[in-house]
Amino acid sequence: MDYMNIFGILTTILNIVLILVILVRSPNEQSLQENLDPFNLFESSSRAEKSIDRLIKRLTFMYFFLALFYAIQGYF
Repeated sequence: MDYMNIFGILTTILNIVLILVILVRSPNEQSLQENLDPFNLFESSSRAEKSIDRLIKRLTFMYFFLALFYAIQGYF
């Protein structure tokens, strides 16, 4: 398996996780937030929002970094 296949799999996983985290964070999707409430992942709702916002920023940065990598790889 070459490294482009590994990055393709990584990009696919990153896209799926990013979409799921955005759906959980979306204020219109209260049902998803309510479904995660029994797991007690966060201490409070404001702390959960801040943590999810940071995670979204990091995942988005990784997404654009991988896109940049693919663009540079395709150029050479």
